[in-house]
Amino acid sequence: GKPFVKINCVAIPEGLLESEFFGVERGAFTGADRTRAGRFEAADSGTLFLDEIGELPLDLQPKLLRVLENGEYQRVGETQSHTSRTRVIAATNRDLRKEVREGRFRADLYHRLSVFTVNVPPVRELGDDRLLLLEHFSGEFARLFATQPFSLAEEARSRWLDYAFPGNVRELRNIVIRLTTKHQAERIGLGELEDELDEGEAE
Repeated sequence: GKPFVKINCVAIPEGLLESEFFGVERGAFTGADRTRAGRFEAADSGTLFLDEIGELPLDLQPKLLRVLENGEYQRVGETQSHTSRTRVIAATNRDLRKEVREGRFRADLYHRLSVFTVNVPPVRELGDDRLLLLEHFSGEFARLFATQPFSLAEEARSRWLDYAFPGNVRELRNIVIRLTTKHQAERIGLGELEDELDEGEAE
């Protein structure tokens, strides 16, 4: 019942990240014509999801560390401190330990974020779980398109389990969307499946 707020650290220009995180006070810079809350304030008592945390600029990392350590932050252009009771979840496709060793990520911030870590393997390492993802997405999009889900013939099923999914779960999802659109309620053979796979990988 609490807010869930997310921010993609790579999708927002570097110069705007601090104000997105912590908010901005009116008059703090040109164009700041009103006081605006940041994502920490919006997520207060709820959850803030920081996607692509490995892309966070080094100069902003100490400010994030501060709010994680003691809950305190300031809006851009403000001297008064605010307190956040936000739970933070962070995600990255980078090896943050390597980033720390190479000086691109602060060690103290890494250790603060890595209290509890969940490693999500790529689709190619999921074995038969790739079939569970197929069933999940095919059911979801069949409901969305108001149709019956497709099914895979045996050869197509074997190919599905052999395919490496270089685009990971996004590619898997998109393949299912295309198959659902083109082959509603049909049994799909190897040829129809191959048409949707990455050509470079298939060769």
